[in-house]
Amino acid sequence: MSRGIPENVIEEIRQHTDLVEVVGEYLSLERRGKNMIGLCPFHSEKTPSLTVSPEKQLFHCFGCGASGNVFSFIMQIDNLTFPEAARFLAGRAGVKIPEQKKSAPAEDDLKAKIYQLNQLAAKYYVYCLNNTGAGKKALDYLYRRGIEQKTIEQFMIGYAPVDWTGFFSFAQKKGFSAELLVKAGLASPGRQKGFYDRFRNRIVFPILDISGKVAGFGGRLLNGEEKQGPKYLNSPETPVFDKGSILYGMNLAREWIRREKLAIMMEGYTDVVTAYQAGIKNAVASLGTSLTTSQARSLRSQADTVVTAYDSDSAGEAATWRGLSILQSTGCLVQVAEMPEGSDPDDFIREQGADKFLEITRNACPLMEYRLRQLKKRYDLSSDRGRREYTEELLEILVTAGNQIEQNYYLKKAAEELGVDEDALRSELKKRRYRGNRSMQAGKQEVPEKKQHINIKPAEKILISLMLQSKEIAKQGRNQLQLDFIEDERVRNIFTLIFEQTKDEKMASVDRILDHFEDPQTINLITEAVTDPALQDLLPQTAKRMTEDCINKLYTIWAKRKQIELQKKLKELEQQGSEEQLEELLKEHQHLLKRKEINPCRME
Repeated sequence: MSRGIPENVIEEIRQHTDLVEVVGEYLSLERRGKNMIGLCPFHSEKTPSLTVSPEKQLFHCFGCGASGNVFSFIMQIDNLTFPEAARFLAGRAGVKIPEQKKSAPAEDDLKAKIYQLNQLAAKYYVYCLNNTGAGKKALDYLYRRGIEQKTIEQFMIGYAPVDWTGFFSFAQKKGFSAELLVKAGLASPGRQKGFYDRFRNRIVFPILDISGKVAGFGGRLLNGEEKQGPKYLNSPETPVFDKGSILYGMNLAREWIRREKLAIMMEGYTDVVTAYQAGIKNAVASLGTSLTTSQARSLRSQADTVVTAYDSDSAGEAATWRGLSILQSTGCLVQVAEMPEGSDPDDFIREQGADKFLEITRNACPLMEYRLRQLKKRYDLSSDRGRREYTEELLEILVTAGNQIEQNYYLKKAAEELGVDEDALRSELKKRRYRGNRSMQAGKQEVPEKKQHINIKPAEKILISLMLQSKEIAKQGRNQLQLDFIEDERVRNIFTLIFEQTKDEKMASVDRILDHFEDPQTINLITEAVTDPALQDLLPQTAKRMTEDCINKLYTIWAKRKQIELQKKLKELEQQGSEEQLEELLKEHQHLLKRKEINPCRME
């Protein structure tokens, strides 16, 4: 699985890397006994179900089943291959990976090449901003907006020239193919022939993933040049850029968000850049007003509270409500900072200063309260029609309340404002909730996330757990368990590796065993088995007895299966009249019947 990286280097990376520290860079962890717990970043949840074991250097989520070692964690959270994860951790730990004489498979990987091309593009755009005549116009625009040179460099802001093939020609000279440029979203095929740059005459904001690699770009036209195309243009979806999973600025803001347990959600690139420069370092931007489930999980893993500070003209859009509702469903406290009419965070911070802006965020109101306040402004509650339409929409909003307490509070408040009977309003709310539940069940729109499991017998899982925790039990398993007893090939491979690692009376290394597997089902199985609370800290005699019971159980199942197979063959041979083979099978059958009466754990 190392794919070109020597095993001794993989081991050195492992020895210099602490899983708790790595996971702690992505989400907040709290101590629970001898383990650490946190909100799982791989599925939506309100209460922590991800367990990290400092002792075993393993993580496991009891909610979705995500699990593994430090390599597995980086592979899953950053969507990397094993070599990519190993190289990232090597860089973090200061471990040097020797260059291969031949191109390593990871270097030929499409994602690795796109990251390399994106890095080149970012440097090219930075050069054009600072060293060309056309770039000076863009640079002056940034200066006029109060963005300083240090901040420009920190965010790697650049400029894409007006030339139709400027970067395309430059990249080809550096050895990158037209096909790769298209796959990276940096060039597009012409209508008749040739290729042209996707980003032209735009200020370019590199979009970095959480590990700090350039995943994509956002381009903004200069003021007064809107006729040349859309004001904002993002990279298309590529193998490394998923607009719905990245938050702009998260690579810089993550540490500050974890420290304050608070994230400020903005709408645009310049909003985040201006906020960061002003000392507001826990701000990020969604690449669009509507948050996705993936972005919401990312925020929830870092923060308890998210304050939205969207432009005043987009704060009431339906897409905004949908995104914020998704965020609230993860367990975040969502609050809305109401920007003054016609302003956005970028303008406000530059004109009024960071303190005034932070005062607005501190006075932010809960999402439900803000929605109902905005709703109330749209209707004339002094007219019957206005009251009726307001009530209809009010009830639809209350159905989406985060919890029963919040729902009851706002329902009671609305009844008082409308002068209607609270029980009558509650009855109408129940009807809508019932209809909503029926609709969900009928349409099956929500598909629950499922754990990924191999069809493993309980006895097999217990044996894996006990043999990975004790070299004495591993020896017992080697001497008494026959691999023929295991049906599933993947489970058989796990036992084979345990046998190999413990043949010299040594403890098996869960880490090294996990390195042999890439499929999440097997990784989840091993990690879940070895972290199962019911199988921890057992007395030696208890573990020994459980091991014997499990081996006997597997033998009984195998013997029954084998007997059925033999009986089927006997019938076939009787029909064929093959006496010699028939006699051999009868002996085997008799031997099997005798063995069934004997405890296999006591057989030689």
